[in-house]
Amino acid sequence: MTHPDAQAAPGPHESQEHDPRGRGAWVWGVTAALAVVVLGAAGTVIAVDAQSNNRGEVRDVATQYLDAVAGGRLAEAERLFDGAPSAASGGAPSADVFAEAEHIAHPELERFRVDFDGGRATGEVVYELDGYPYTDHLELRRGADDTWSVTSGLRYDVMLDTAGGGALGLHGADEPFPAEADYVTLYAGQYALESHNPYFATLDGARFPVTSAGDALFASEWVVPGPDYAEEVQRKVAEAYRACATSTDVWELQSCGIDAMEPSAKFDPVASVTVSVEMVTPPLVSSVDEASTWMQIEERGEFTATYTGRGADGRPVTETLEVGASDADVEVTPTTDGLDVEIYAY
Repeated sequence: MTHPDAQAAPGPHESQEHDPRGRGAWVWGVTAALAVVVLGAAGTVIAVDAQSNNRGEVRDVATQYLDAVAGGRLAEAERLFDGAPSAASGGAPSADVFAEAEHIAHPELERFRVDFDGGRATGEVVYELDGYPYTDHLELRRGADDTWSVTSGLRYDVMLDTAGGGALGLHGADEPFPAEADYVTLYAGQYALESHNPYFATLDGARFPVTSAGDALFASEWVVPGPDYAEEVQRKVAEAYRACATSTDVWELQSCGIDAMEPSAKFDPVASVTVSVEMVTPPLVSSVDEASTWMQIEERGEFTATYTGRGADGRPVTETLEVGASDADVEVTPTTDGLDVEIYAY
């Protein structure tokens, strides 16, 4: 039995009536919420882009680097530089060497472009050195921590040839260029050269510009024998021939530069003969010109060679002869603190 006031529930196919004001409020509420989320997300993206894609900040890194190189501030330049080392490159110059150099002037960064998607930037640099203009190409890369560093520009691997001039080095350095080094890494600037060997001197006004022009540094073009060079070479030559004279074999004596003769017919040709040599006067050498490190025997010197053996009859035989040095070329190579003399007899 149904209560007379009760309303029958609508059937499954009967439409239900809804309050249009309630439905509209719900729709607007959802729309507003989505708008907040979308706009909030968009705001976050914009903030991130503004932080990481700031062209001015990237340019500031490049400008700071230029100012550091121009100001001779090695530590700051090295902090901003993060280039991948090449097979030839070495460490940067010492702070003392860079401080003594003449630095670039009026550096200007032009045509600067930033590729944020690729994480790289490039720019053209113009600067002056010793009154002459130069142009270089600057490159930067973005690291994993979103910081930018210079990877190329104003830092050069200078080809180095120390042959014939191992005394040469940079003003401000403690020692000359390593003899085995093929390159030296230097920032743009003009570097004073000096001899680190007491027997060599550099040419007057020896200064080497390091620029984008990429000139090679040949040590032999900058050093010449000093005032005490000839005397020290002569002492080294005498020392070398004195050591040669300690040999007791004719062939060994000839090989190191003493023109010892073969034993005479007085000796049994099948018996052994020893030779004792005493240097009376050392040979004298001379060079083609005063700047050359190649020399020749000018005076052969005097040596007394005593041959000791047996004659064909088995009796002891002794013979003394006066001999001299054979023709020879003499190569003089500067070492860290002296000279190395090599005699090539012929």
